[in-house]
Amino acid sequence: MNNVVSKILIVANLVFSLCFMCFAGAVYSFQAGWRGKATAAVEQLTSVKLQLETSQKEKDDLKTTLGSDLKKQSDRADAAEGLVEGLKQNLQQAVSNQANAEKERDKHLADLALAQKETDARITETNDARAEIKRLRDQNNDAITVRRDLEDKNLQMEGELADAGSREAQFLKEITRLNDLCRLNKIDPRDPVIGPIPKFVEKVDGVVEGALKNASNSAEHVQISVGKDDGVFKKMRMTAYRGSKFLATIEITEVYPDKAVGRVIEETRNGTIERGDNVTTKF
Repeated sequence: MNNVVSKILIVANLVFSLCFMCFAGAVYSFQAGWRGKATAAVEQLTSVKLQLETSQKEKDDLKTTLGSDLKKQSDRADAAEGLVEGLKQNLQQAVSNQANAEKERDKHLADLALAQKETDARITETNDARAEIKRLRDQNNDAITVRRDLEDKNLQMEGELADAGSREAQFLKEITRLNDLCRLNKIDPRDPVIGPIPKFVEKVDGVVEGALKNASNSAEHVQISVGKDDGVFKKMRMTAYRGSKFLATIEITEVYPDKAVGRVIEETRNGTIERGDNVTTKF
């Protein structure tokens, strides 16, 4: 502002200097007709004064304008400084908030890592518990299977026990009958038996299913239609016959549930044994 005023004053001094120089030159050059020239000089002076007044007015207007602009710029500068100060405070607050946020983030990350470890531990415990549950279920299933097998065996044994009880009752009846029969024939059942007791053989009847001789024709084997389930056992002797004709005696060598194989005793042979002939334990 001071520089502008100084420049205006310098310009004004320069203008006045030029005016006075012109005036002095005119006085010096035109001494004759000084009145006219004086009038002209007065007019020129008046014009210069007008110009000076105009310049002064322009200077004042410029000074006012510059002062107003200066005030506006000062206000803008003050507002800018206030804004900058507010921005600084906001920046400091933002930096503080960022630091707090970073601390919270680190805390949350630590909590998350701890929670992840706890989750992994829970998952491991869950998997171990599932494996243990599966093992216990398998063990329980095995125990159930064993219990069912034992129950089945128990039922089977109960059935066998019932059958044994029934057979025992039948045997007691049979013993009673035999004792009665012995007493009827004047035999004391309590008397000791001298010599070996022959094995009791039930009556078994069957049919010859086939006959086959060995390679040297020295022995003949026959297959019959009765087996272990019918009371046949190894070394049992059976009679082969056709109608009322005795054919031979055979000795059982192999026994199966529903069939058996016997060797023909050649000393007893009385004919050829063929398919369809009958066999029996008693003849």
